[in-house]
Amino acid sequence: MLSNNILATIETIATGTPDNVILQSDAAKTVANLPHLQENASRIEKIYYNTRIYTRHLALNLLSDEVLAWCQNASIQERMRLFHSYGVPLAEKVAKKALANMTSTRNNLETVKDSIRQIVLVSSTGFVAPGIDTALIQSLGLRRDISRVTVNFMGCAAAMNGIRVASDHVLANPTHKSLVVCLELSSINAVFNDNINDVIIHSIFGDGCAAVVVGACEAEQARKQNKVVIRDYLSYLIENSEDGINLGVEDTGITCKLSRYLPNYIEAGVGSIIKDFLATNHLTKENIDLWAVHPGGTRILEKVQISLSLKDCQLDNSWKILWEYGNMLSASVLFVLEKMLFNSVGYQSNDASTGLAFSFSPGVGLEGILFEKGYVNI
Repeated sequence: MLSNNILATIETIATGTPDNVILQSDAAKTVANLPHLQENASRIEKIYYNTRIYTRHLALNLLSDEVLAWCQNASIQERMRLFHSYGVPLAEKVAKKALANMTSTRNNLETVKDSIRQIVLVSSTGFVAPGIDTALIQSLGLRRDISRVTVNFMGCAAAMNGIRVASDHVLANPTHKSLVVCLELSSINAVFNDNINDVIIHSIFGDGCAAVVVGACEAEQARKQNKVVIRDYLSYLIENSEDGINLGVEDTGITCKLSRYLPNYIEAGVGSIIKDFLATNHLTKENIDLWAVHPGGTRILEKVQISLSLKDCQLDNSWKILWEYGNMLSASVLFVLEKMLFNSVGYQSNDASTGLAFSFSPGVGLEGILFEKGYVNI
């Protein structure tokens, strides 16, 4: 547990997506009609239908014949170039939104930018150095002596890792703030070979970006200002689950393979892991008002719900994000948190609430944060 004197806080969350929006039904028909996949057409359309995704937002329009042809032969070098060219403007747009959220009558934009002393760039879909973080320092006009950290290849859980890094920084330097940017462009790595795993992966993943500003303050200030306080961090690697989620780099791009046992690992492991974690904070599941669960896919959300004995309404925000955006890896859980904490009706209420946010990392691992909004137990 952290000290009750200085607490890490989530100051704001901003999100954004690329401009291309595709209907899942259109994507299903397009992929099913690819010449080398037509013999599996009925199975492919069923796979897309069962995702419970309605739309996805993509940097590359995967319904375009030209883009689909490019996907089959593009090298990893070409894909990383596109990651940078598409990623910089999207990350800049979202980060600017986050910084604008921080302005007030007391804090103008220049003051806010001067307070940002660390930038954490999170991604599992693109690797370029110098990369997105350095481009943001330049375009946003951030300090040149800013601390730079990257979190790569931690998959869907990487936002939680990024927030932990940011929290460590601001707790050590309470006058500083940290900007965490999660940028995921899965469409850049799309491949539709004669491999049903490719179809499954690219029926789920969408593109998105989220930015979080993490700060620190004394407990009394947090209570008075109704801040979102990070109370503790969850990290647990499920035993014998190494095949569950695997990320890799191949000649044609970054790949992801999901074991058919992944839902079983989640159902068997999540309940007891969460129970033990909450017990160390003198809490039970009944004390959790807000569940921000990574919307990784239909089976993942269903198995989490079973393992934790949650009601449908408790995962409503996760299902809504999945329906509208698909799985955006690290950014997804931040879309859920933004909706839950900053965009929902009555979010400015002083009513106290305790929440748990978590995602899944390669392995399978759980990474999460226990948070409080308003006066709970500060």
